[in-house]
Amino acid sequence: MSFVELKYLTSSEARAVGQDRGAVGLIPIGALEQHGPHLPLVTDSALAEVLAAEVAARCREPIVVTPTIMAGLSEHHADFPGTVTLGPVTLGAVIQAYITALKRMGLTRIGLFSFHGGNFRFLGKYAAGCSSIWPGMQVAAYTDFRRFLHVMFQAGVKAGLKLASTDSHAGAIETSLALHVMGEHRVRAFEAVTGYTAGEAGWLEAIETKGVQAISPSGVFGTPGGANAGAGKVILNALSEEVAVWLKDAFKLGEFNSSAPLHERS
Repeated sequence: MSFVELKYLTSSEARAVGQDRGAVGLIPIGALEQHGPHLPLVTDSALAEVLAAEVAARCREPIVVTPTIMAGLSEHHADFPGTVTLGPVTLGAVIQAYITALKRMGLTRIGLFSFHGGNFRFLGKYAAGCSSIWPGMQVAAYTDFRRFLHVMFQAGVKAGLKLASTDSHAGAIETSLALHVMGEHRVRAFEAVTGYTAGEAGWLEAIETKGVQAISPSGVFGTPGGANAGAGKVILNALSEEVAVWLKDAFKLGEFNSSAPLHERS
């Protein structure tokens, strides 16, 4: 099976998969931060973990998926209770430890991706500096946050969601994903929840400079009303294809598996 969960391997199994020259490491990075009054703090990390599994399942080569890094750069959410934020040095040190472990196994190709928007720019800079730390290794990061949002948005519209142009955090898109991935029992009542929908010029950039609460007191961008698990399934499938194509191109992998995504199997 192409999806190899590092955390469930024995040490001898890790050694064996590391000897496969085709194997690629994949490190998902999430966040532990507020997602409005209706979604769990772990939302980004839970979605990153499932997305990594779906991406790996599409590939023919062994994709060694590490445990998701559960916290990231979330300073702009820090006004909301429960949010955990790491500084860039700390996050970089954790990623370095994961890459070092994969290198010791024998892997020389490592992919990084995030489900939390605040990590994207950092991951690009981090990956660009890896050649000086690990000569001979290839470390690549998915860095196009706007495309990531666009893929989710287009899939949400295709699935019948009525989306505000600002739907990017705890709105109908992420709420639908949470319903599909985590189940209704993890999602609180959301039909009456409101969020930021005005969409003034520069609103996305202002999140980092002013903080989330200054722009959206509820912590929500978009509105979650109308979210449903069926739409979440469509969005997850589109994102899985997007990130899998990036991984394939970055490491010149072979053609994809034709089997159904993990979340569609019985």
